[in-house]
Amino acid sequence: MRSRAEKLKQNIPKTLKSVVIKITAESENMDVNEIINEAKNIITSPKNTLEEVKDKERSTQDILVYLAVVAVPLLIGVIIGYGVVGIKVGWGMLATHFTLPMGTAVGLGILQYVLSIIGVVIFAYILNALAPSFSSEQNLMQAMKLAAYAATPGLLAGILYILPTLSILVFLISLYGLYILYLGMPVLMNTPEDKQVIYLIVAIVVYIIIMVVVGAVASTVMMHAVTPAIPSF
Repeated sequence: MRSRAEKLKQNIPKTLKSVVIKITAESENMDVNEIINEAKNIITSPKNTLEEVKDKERSTQDILVYLAVVAVPLLIGVIIGYGVVGIKVGWGMLATHFTLPMGTAVGLGILQYVLSIIGVVIFAYILNALAPSFSSEQNLMQAMKLAAYAATPGLLAGILYILPTLSILVFLISLYGLYILYLGMPVLMNTPEDKQVIYLIVAIVVYIIIMVVVGAVASTVMMHAVTPAIPSF
């Protein structure tokens, strides 16, 4: 008889697929294929893609649907990385390898998934609120587009959490989002050239603060989940 964990592992792909289908069904302007193409294009050709989406009609719901789909690799990465592959704690002879119970790993994945989306939305609101201070146009929907596209590299790179030792690569890849943010400011927020760099610097500081708070919440929950699972000597 298969264990509950094995059943959960086999059901993850089916569950995630049904979730994605349900999420995209909520959007009137975007389907999953369009979201995937848009995410790919913002990575490979950010400047052209930003120009293309500038005048596209989007609602808050559309942006949330986009983020929900693009963040799925992060969700998968955390669940498999901590629930299947496992992590190593300690060094040398004292090092030990363990995996979290699948239910715990799924919970952590969902937590990281939700917090990441919330962080992007908060960043968009702050980005929009700061716009007048840098002679930029205050437009919440354009700010949400910009925040979502800037977050895309990091969210997609979340799949690398499948191997927890590669976590640093997620951070490094997410830095590409700063370049997208820089390119998008004059396009989506109508930021003048002489204000672009300072607006970017302030935006980066704000984003770091948001991510530190989000990371602190996720880390606290993770430590409570991981500690009981660490084998005792």
